[in-house]
Amino acid sequence: MENRDHEMDRAGCLFEQVKPELLKILRSAPEFGAIGFDVFFHQNEITRLVTRTEITRKLGSRAGSAG
Repeated sequence: MENRDHEMDRAGCLFEQVKPELLKILRSAPEFGAIGFDVFFHQNEITRLVTRTEITRKLGSRAGSAG
């Protein structure tokens, strides 16, 4: 039980550290596409965050294409 409480405390602490960045990318999430969020750890500490946004759109027919 004690280990589970420690894991919950750690999860809450880590979440509070990344929450501002997570909210930031969710505010600007594309209508069609995806977002990505990677958290890097070193010696049990968050050392780097990488965020990605991908916008998906349908391309029209290309002029001069065979088909």
